[in-house]
Amino acid sequence: MPRTRRYEHDIKTNEFYHSSDWQSVRQLALTRDHYLCQVCKRKGIIKQGNTVHHIVPIKDDWNKRLDLGNLETICMACHNKEHFEKGYSKSKKKIRKNKNIVVFKRNPEL
Repeated sequence: MPRTRRYEHDIKTNEFYHSSDWQSVRQLALTRDHYLCQVCKRKGIIKQGNTVHHIVPIKDDWNKRLDLGNLETICMACHNKEHFEKGYSKSKKKIRKNKNIVVFKRNPEL
């Protein structure tokens, strides 16, 4: 995606995630899933989740952004695995010594 289009998409996406429409449908998904990570649950693990994940990313299909059937509650660990391209995977994690600060770096190859 060209830089200007990506920038416009990022603004549009950011505005969406701060909208009352998103907050409402997000709460519906959390309640429906009983605040349990659906990825872990499919593996037989019961774990609390507080992130609502788009199964089909909104960058791929903007029309599904508020579709409750396209949303699932997941835990932070599963969300980080789903979005490795953002640099949240364990392989990208670096702990700075003496400060206990975790830094996530973006993969320059993506």
